[in-house]
Amino acid sequence: MMLQGNFTTSQTEKDTSLIGFDENCLSELSSEQASNIVGGFTLRNNTEAPRTFYNFGENLPLKQQTLQPGESGTYQGEFLLYNSSASKPGISPAVFKADPSGSFSLNQSGTKIIPTDLSSSNGSADC
Repeated sequence: MMLQGNFTTSQTEKDTSLIGFDENCLSELSSEQASNIVGGFTLRNNTEAPRTFYNFGENLPLKQQTLQPGESGTYQGEFLLYNSSASKPGISPAVFKADPSGSFSLNQSGTKIIPTDLSSSNGSADC
């Protein structure tokens, strides 16, 4: 559907048509596309339980976040502080350096939670 509007200008006092646009050309950005605009890394929880973590950076204080299973989010900063133990009541803190515009997932391998770089060619991140 083309949208047009008629506006009166103060210079000519005549109606002028606004150039139309096709609203079907507009689309919602994915979280990964949006992170490239606003800055931040995208993280997806590929485990079967909620994951609580902290994102932070050189000029960004720790901020607690929680991702439900299958959920994704975009976060600012360059680091991710998370519990690398999937066993209860185990706690094994780990820090992961994230590319601020990258895309990552949290995956479970046995009793370990491992961040994976989705934008790298080999599919694994340096932890």
